[in-house]
Amino acid sequence: MLEELGDDINAVAARLKAAREALELTKRSFAERAGMSENTYGPFENAIRPLSLEAAKKIRKAHGLTLEFMYFGKIDDLPHRIVAKL
Repeated sequence: MLEELGDDINAVAARLKAAREALELTKRSFAERAGMSENTYGPFENAIRPLSLEAAKKIRKAHGLTLEFMYFGKIDDLPHRIVAKL
């Protein structure tokens, strides 16, 4: 399902939210672990602003989400602990 949505801003936002919830993190803790404030991260998850490459790389490093997952919904290379809960 997450892959079917493509790279639309709403699809990216839905994948970010699903992954964050799979990790059982609040928006604030998810953002802070990635070196961002909640005010910076929130608009990405709320589909107010497109996910920037810079932010996506920070999320990838902090949480193991791949760029292919965030932008296109591909789950092949995601950590098992996340895939199991999606």
